[in-house]
Amino acid sequence: MDEADALVFSNPGITAKQRTIAALPFSDSPLGLSGKFRVHVDPSVPPGAYEVRVSGRHGLSNPRVFIVTSAASQLLSTVSHNPQVPTELSVGQFVNASCTTEQRDWFRFELSETTDVRLCLLAGRVDSRMIGLLKVLDSEGRALAVARGSDELDPTINLAKLPAGKYSVMVHDFLYRGGSEYPYQLVVAVGPGDAKFESSVFDFESSLVEQVPGRLPVHVNPSAITLESGNVSLLNASQPNAIQEVELPSKDSWWFPADQSGQVFQFAAKKGEQISVEIVSGRVGQPSDAKLFVQRIEPEQDAESKYHSVAQADDSFALGSEPLSLLTKDPVVLWTATHDANYRLLVHDMDVGKMLSQRQAFQLNIGKPVPRFDLVAFAAFPNKDVKQCRGFGSKLFRGGAEAIHVIAARRDGWVGPIKVTLEGLPPGVTAPEVVMAANQHEAQITLEASEDSKAADFTVMVIGSSDDGKIRVAATPITQVWGRGAGRDFVRSRISADLAFHVSDRDIAPISIRSDDAKIAQVKKTETVSIPISIVRRGGGSEPCVLRARNLPPGVKVADVTVAKDKNQGELKVSVSDKALPGTYSLWLQVETKLKVTPNAQALERAQAYRKRLQSLHDDPTQAARLDSIKAAIIAADKRVEAAKAGAKEQQLTVYIPSPNLTIQVVDP
Repeated sequence: MDEADALVFSNPGITAKQRTIAALPFSDSPLGLSGKFRVHVDPSVPPGAYEVRVSGRHGLSNPRVFIVTSAASQLLSTVSHNPQVPTELSVGQFVNASCTTEQRDWFRFELSETTDVRLCLLAGRVDSRMIGLLKVLDSEGRALAVARGSDELDPTINLAKLPAGKYSVMVHDFLYRGGSEYPYQLVVAVGPGDAKFESSVFDFESSLVEQVPGRLPVHVNPSAITLESGNVSLLNASQPNAIQEVELPSKDSWWFPADQSGQVFQFAAKKGEQISVEIVSGRVGQPSDAKLFVQRIEPEQDAESKYHSVAQADDSFALGSEPLSLLTKDPVVLWTATHDANYRLLVHDMDVGKMLSQRQAFQLNIGKPVPRFDLVAFAAFPNKDVKQCRGFGSKLFRGGAEAIHVIAARRDGWVGPIKVTLEGLPPGVTAPEVVMAANQHEAQITLEASEDSKAADFTVMVIGSSDDGKIRVAATPITQVWGRGAGRDFVRSRISADLAFHVSDRDIAPISIRSDDAKIAQVKKTETVSIPISIVRRGGGSEPCVLRARNLPPGVKVADVTVAKDKNQGELKVSVSDKALPGTYSLWLQVETKLKVTPNAQALERAQAYRKRLQSLHDDPTQAARLDSIKAAIIAADKRVEAAKAGAKEQQLTVYIPSPNLTIQVVDP
């Protein structure tokens, strides 16, 4: 974050100006304060969730979510941990605080009349590690309600017709963790129609994206599944097994029965008809674990109908790995009707926990299959150990490379290859088209900056298309919010507003990898071909390089290659077995090496130039009247030079550099 001089927002109506202090002595230019900004939100910006990144000398940070609201807001540096002397909480006001390790935060609010009350804790939705626990007590210390969040849900408490009086609120992380990584926002709303509160809190998800860590995005409006009776079909709670007659295609939202008895749907289908059934619930933030069963109904004269099992599904998607594992408990099934008959569908929620204090809903989609694919994309973390992944930003050196990882969810039987391209690249930055073959779910595309690239912050869009061009999909951007640690042994990710990168014009990459990327290497089954690789070494890039092939399809092997420190050429041996599937494949190399880098030589140059100017003034006889002030400035300047030397000190780092993409074509002999 050194020399952070700009903030980049996901909404152009939100801007920031770096704060400055008076110019250094005997200097005409004001001095920018690193990391200090005045933020302006234009009145036209609607309340909601937005993202901000920090930009500066060392690149562009990963994004963080923040809330824009029309309600009052208060930042608390300290919160009471004493239930006898709680922190006063104004109704309708956002309180911003952070958890304290092994402590509970206590608040108190007062009602002047009987009214409905809603308490909302925002933690995971604002990129906090906190698993919130929220508890409300009356003036006698009796608990009225308690709600616990999860890794995917922040707690909310609704209390109807709460009498006038004083009430206490207890807040803490469920695991009693604390610190700067555990911020939260707490707000208490009263009355059934607090429009300010509603627009500021409960509608904010749709202004960015659903904050659903590690879940596969779906192209449905998240607000289509809510807990409001206007949007969800309400079933008679006393008859949870009542059969719901539906006609195909069908797309509607329903409640899960609280008693785990399941919902039952019935529809007619013709023999040979392919039918896709999908439950959408967990992927839009519902704390549910759905399971579905499809049965054919065989009527019996004067007897109960027989039910024949046709298909069933539980958890559906299991794609990727660290740093992004796409898992969902939403079931999806594709099946073919075996008879002209009526069929019934049973939907159960296997998770009936009470602490979440929320009635679960789901969307049911039944109809003809539509073969297609969805894509997610995220900046690839440069490390050979995927478990080390953590949220990070971008710094694309001149002559350097960064990568985007893409994962495809193939739906309703889609099996074709997917061409992946990038849109929005600035001048001087290139990326080749890569191919995700029919038997692959992942690909990686490398961005390369030319040696004369200009400084830029930019966003890109990842586009996937079918061979015939009839399907064209924009990938959903993903960001890693937290790495492993803090008692939670997984990487936390969420959907992001965009994929952003930074080109640095002050640094040139010590090493660049080159290949004959204009040529597609054709390999026959059971054969081996060689692909030449060149290494461009610059200052600091003189150590051996280990090249490891990545994203290899089944049946294709490439042995690791080590290029000695005094060599600039290497050769990949691509071997294809007789079991490999014919097709076009894109792969890349992860190059591990040690580099010598100077993080910020320019800061030292500026400090030394300023010190030299002061020395000139000191030696100028015409400045005798200001000599004492000049001497004091020289003492301060010497300290600045010494501090800048740390940033200019050469460091040796182990790095993992992505190569340009290589394309091979496997063919039959």
